[in-house]
Amino acid sequence: MSAIKKIFGIVWTLMGVGIVPLVIMQAMKEITAKPTEENWIFWSIVIVVLMPIIAFSLITFGIFALKGEYDTIA
Repeated sequence: MSAIKKIFGIVWTLMGVGIVPLVIMQAMKEITAKPTEENWIFWSIVIVVLMPIIAFSLITFGIFALKGEYDTIA
């Protein structure tokens, strides 16, 4: 079970790092396709507020799993 948790730690960390360029590329694509004020506001909120929360959380959980912090949890 510990090995599975460490594997998921790697997966979570890579997902946290990989989400940043993917969200930025998607935002650029959506804004260039439809450059309305509503689109700008939505993607600004996603990039400035939501993306750091999600990416930081995934990276943190991944690092904790790699360090073995969750080994005592059954």
